[in-house]
Amino acid sequence: MNKHVSILLTVAVAAIFLTALSSNAVSYTLKIHGNANMDESINDEDLTYLDKLIKGEVEKTEFSDANNDDVVDENDIEQIKKIIAGDEEFLVVQDDAGRTVRVDEPIDSFVYHGHNIFVYETLRAIGVSNKIVGVNSDYVTPGLSRYSETYFPELLSVENLGGLQAINYEVINNIKPDLIITDYLEYYDPIKTPDFPTIALDVNITNPKEATMRYGYIFGEVSKAEEYVSWMNDQEKKISEKVESIPESKRVSVYVCVGLPDVSTSKYSTPSKKHHYCQEVRNAGGIPINDEIDIKGISVDVDAEWIVSRNPQVILLSTNQMVGYDAHDSKEVAEYINAFLQKPELATVDAVKNKRVYMISHAFLKCGGASGLLCSLYYAKWLYPDLFADMDAQAIHQEYVSKFQHLDIDVNKCIMAYPLTA
Repeated sequence: MNKHVSILLTVAVAAIFLTALSSNAVSYTLKIHGNANMDESINDEDLTYLDKLIKGEVEKTEFSDANNDDVVDENDIEQIKKIIAGDEEFLVVQDDAGRTVRVDEPIDSFVYHGHNIFVYETLRAIGVSNKIVGVNSDYVTPGLSRYSETYFPELLSVENLGGLQAINYEVINNIKPDLIITDYLEYYDPIKTPDFPTIALDVNITNPKEATMRYGYIFGEVSKAEEYVSWMNDQEKKISEKVESIPESKRVSVYVCVGLPDVSTSKYSTPSKKHHYCQEVRNAGGIPINDEIDIKGISVDVDAEWIVSRNPQVILLSTNQMVGYDAHDSKEVAEYINAFLQKPELATVDAVKNKRVYMISHAFLKCGGASGLLCSLYYAKWLYPDLFADMDAQAIHQEYVSKFQHLDIDVNKCIMAYPLTA
């Protein structure tokens, strides 16, 4: 069968209360046709719902037309049965752009066009990284932000697709992948690779479980996706239960600095309050000091007076320099933080006075690590060391790398977050 794509605009349907569709409360809706009852998976409950729908006993839902032929009938029941058994010939998926994408199964090869590592880490976690045949240059060009011989050794030999905003579509057409994955459709034009299905499906701090499950169904690795989601849920629960016990009046104020400021100048930057940089702080129980910064971009420049007036108790430095899986010597990091603590314009800031200034890997923890989960854990250890004393960030990080990223890396020998809190 030739690989092909059928992309249709999805039509909004009337709002439906999830509790009316399923006896169990759901935290997300799996955006795959066949999920008739609009819960987190495709199973026998969807067959039951579809049977009732055909009899006219319940309302049609957005994903009840399993084969996407505009008719709900016995053929949809057969498609759902195939999806449950894992032997469907195709899958119809809604992507982040609201498009309906048909993907022929099985998928033996894919290319990834992406700006962060959340998506690729998810694909590696569910065991399909061996199917990648091309990736954009950030991952395969030494010196660029996502390049790591230690963390992404398998990407060193795949095709370079070009820059994030300068994709070489000829290379992709020559590769002939079964699937093209992008997390940023604004920079990818599917019209230029018309013979292959393109799905825009990001994994980020807002959707890691649902996106993981969508990928699990797309690649036929549902059980591995469920195991990964379960691990994320367990770790998030441990963190959130502790955070919920912290009174608002006792929460630590935090300044997140995007990039490393020159220690000889007074120029700084701060992210938008809506950015995941700040959400990772909130997930750790901290209070970002930039709640009035509401912009479309990632960050804005601020001066030292802006920081001093807000007097953060902790300062977090997010950077691609000096830290990462390929960094093994803390000397340079320690020297930089010591120089930062000597900056005279910040001398009155509590974080500086109390030496609560920390550095974290931007590319691999803030923009990676189970969609920022590990980042929030390191943050929590820094913000509330006593409360989180029984959670070993390094050990949990090691489990993630070994069990879900399938890598033989000793996290303790890498400088990912500095200085560590016991």
